[in-house]
Amino acid sequence: MAQTLMDAGHEVTWWTGQFHHQLKHHRDVQPDRVLRPSEAGPDMVFLSSRGYRSHITPARFLDHAQVRRGFLRLASDLPRPDVMICAWPTIDLAYAATTFGRAHGIPVVLDIRDLWPDIFYERITAKTGLPFKGYFWPWERMGKRAMQNANAVISITQGMLDWAHTRFARETTNLDRVFYQSQSATPAVPDAEFWQARGVDLAAPKTRLVWSGTLISHLDIQTLLAAIETLPQSAADKLEFVFCGSGDLTPRIEEMAARLPHVIYGGWVSQNALSALYEASHIGMICYLDRFDFQLSIPNKVADFTRSGLRTLTNLDGELDRVLGPHDLLIRYKTGDADDLGAVLRRIADEPERYRGKTDAGPRLFSELFDAKVVMAEFVRYVEGIADQGAT
Repeated sequence: MAQTLMDAGHEVTWWTGQFHHQLKHHRDVQPDRVLRPSEAGPDMVFLSSRGYRSHITPARFLDHAQVRRGFLRLASDLPRPDVMICAWPTIDLAYAATTFGRAHGIPVVLDIRDLWPDIFYERITAKTGLPFKGYFWPWERMGKRAMQNANAVISITQGMLDWAHTRFARETTNLDRVFYQSQSATPAVPDAEFWQARGVDLAAPKTRLVWSGTLISHLDIQTLLAAIETLPQSAADKLEFVFCGSGDLTPRIEEMAARLPHVIYGGWVSQNALSALYEASHIGMICYLDRFDFQLSIPNKVADFTRSGLRTLTNLDGELDRVLGPHDLLIRYKTGDADDLGAVLRRIADEPERYRGKTDAGPRLFSELFDAKVVMAEFVRYVEGIADQGAT
């Protein structure tokens, strides 16, 4: 987003936290001042905060509150922008952005990326068995004010955009839009030697299914592994499952790969190696939990799969089905049902003429919805229009 706006001649300042959420440490930068980390990149402000050790903890709420207060303090001393774009989450920063924008006549666009605070409520309820919705009253109050004070709301799917409107009683406007998560239409240079060095024959006449991402037990990958274990030899000989990534299921998958010839574990691989794998594969696998946030979202791997002409094996309905279903790009199974998934895998093995061929529908859909050049060009025009219209 930032680079595309800069290429169009605009000045961009990117605000974020000094604390790195994924790695759980503070970035080695000077906080609370405008920096230019990369000569060709945007100005950046890394807001200071205390940090936290786990996802759901009081320390995290304090951290986000510190970031909110830091933004409101520092933004007052800097030149006023023509438009502000703020990701949701965090709710604190969305509230700060819309509060500041309303006070100074600056249009603000909220970009819905995750379903806060509802995902917290669901996970706490799942752990405790107690209803928890609505208990984080500061987020409830800030969230509603932020959503209603925003000039426009965008999101990565229609389902998530509709959730925002309903959840916080926001009236839909003609400025509220969907911009799918996009990627370059040009994949990384394929690195087939990576797989050759590991004894993987990408030219083998098998139907190849690929998993790329985290390998963690609280997804429905457990069902996938159970189904693979029970495949008859006649089906296993026609299929190959390649897993790329890491997580708490890594030891189990490594053990399966050592024991089963049709299971390959690549570990964390480069984009070049993934590019070669996608070229030689036929089906991408997305086995998540049948949870409301997964149902309303579209995983970013879908862009990889459609660009490469792969079908998608999944248990998800919702947005994934709405976007890919009409194009015959989905292969469905029932969440948690290893027998059903096993039957699906046997069907894939028995019909190589159907499942081993690449699909033309995937690349066409990619060019319409997921091509970064197309999506970001439209995004720039959208932001320019918001700035021209001003605060409403």
